[in-house]
Amino acid sequence: MPEFTVNTEGLPFSLPYTLDSGQAFRWRSDGNFWYGVVGKGVLKVRQDGTSLVCSSSSDVLDTQAVYRYFGLGEDLEKILASVMKDSYITSAVQTFYGLRIMRQDVWECLLSFVIATNSNIPRIKGMISNICQRYGEKVAFDGQEFFLFPSPDALSRATSADLEACGLGYRARYVKNISELVDSGYIDLEELRLHDYARAKELLTEEVLGKKTLMGIGPKVADCVLLFSCDKNSAFPIDVWMARVLATEYPTLFRGDVGSKLASKVAGQTSLSEATYEQVSSIAREYFGEYAGYAQQYLFHHARTKND
Repeated sequence: MPEFTVNTEGLPFSLPYTLDSGQAFRWRSDGNFWYGVVGKGVLKVRQDGTSLVCSSSSDVLDTQAVYRYFGLGEDLEKILASVMKDSYITSAVQTFYGLRIMRQDVWECLLSFVIATNSNIPRIKGMISNICQRYGEKVAFDGQEFFLFPSPDALSRATSADLEACGLGYRARYVKNISELVDSGYIDLEELRLHDYARAKELLTEEVLGKKTLMGIGPKVADCVLLFSCDKNSAFPIDVWMARVLATEYPTLFRGDVGSKLASKVAGQTSLSEATYEQVSSIAREYFGEYAGYAQQYLFHHARTKND
């Protein structure tokens, strides 16, 4: 069980704010430590002043991997200074200072947010846990059993009925479709990192003959994947929490028809069409700038925790 320390001196970082902000679904706290499945291994980590005290089940999960995973190479002070455009976002930043955008495995992040569609975090964690236990590799670590995230091959060979039995419901066919396309090599998820935000989003949401190539991936799921695993810091995912924040705290940004549709979404009367979603997202990205994704995450966590 390799043990190591990651030095975070001079780097604003809050482990609990980051891990508990809805970016990833496979972390749990146990006393002072957090346990999480990261890629091909299990990571145990606690924050001790200006250090992260870590141990892992794999040599691959080393200092460099942890540094990258928690986005510690980003100049957080510069980023947050650039997005603090008003008193509301400033309050969110001050409350959760040190929250960073994580850099996750693209495959796991994509499937996780497809599974997360129209659900809450406890249920999302349950569904992901079910597929990992059924199709993932078992790892013994620190006296406990963990399961790695299933490979595209493992999930492509699962039947839709078996996936439904994991609690996925209608999402089962989405998981099956995406797994088959990735396993066959038709889709190269790592390629998304190489493109700019607009092109990468286009690839995730493209249609062929009027049908989605990757089923279950709308603009919100695409934005989550691009922000949390593909280094696209301008991506601005909009769910019901964000719609509520934008409608109530930033009404002057969204006027006319766009504002009306946003208000209708918040009231639960309609959902945002893809066209309206893109309009709202574009306005938010223009307002907050190149690090709009960071603004989104602070606003999202602030709104969600206020209502806990």
